[in-house]
Amino acid sequence: MRINKLLDHLEEYVAVLSLLIASLLVFLQVVLRYAFNISLVWSEEVSRYIIIWFILVGSSIAVREKAHATVDAVVTYLPYILKRLCSILARVIGMIFSVILIWSGSITVSNVIEFGNVTPAVGIPMFIPYLALPVGGSLMFIRFLQLLIKDATNAKKNNSNGNPPVTEGGKKE
Repeated sequence: MRINKLLDHLEEYVAVLSLLIASLLVFLQVVLRYAFNISLVWSEEVSRYIIIWFILVGSSIAVREKAHATVDAVVTYLPYILKRLCSILARVIGMIFSVILIWSGSITVSNVIEFGNVTPAVGIPMFIPYLALPVGGSLMFIRFLQLLIKDATNAKKNNSNGNPPVTEGGKKE
């Protein structure tokens, strides 16, 4: 539980800071360019890489909060057991996607390290922006796994008493 709270806070702090910094950089660039006719060469590149990190860490937060877009028109009309199976299937597919993201991202990071690429404007090692792929994939995998365990635990509890769970609105699923 303690590690989970630490991970929650870490994701949220990274997301908030990265969005704040990227927004400030873009705002500063616009003001400098149009008001003073000065351009920061590095601000676009840095904000782009920060936004990439924000998106991948934010995807993990979205998995945790169950905020990803879903199409549930058919699932809504299914019986409780089939709803649970669809939920578990969706979590497993999400985990498979996360593993693919980790695997392909790791290969990309290895290739970039091997070739010693650096970013054009700032000159930081290119593996740092690409590292967002396996890190974000790992965070999403952890979150999908947590949801899968929670689904399985809830299904086991509900099977013991034979009733479908009551949702927040007070309606049975």
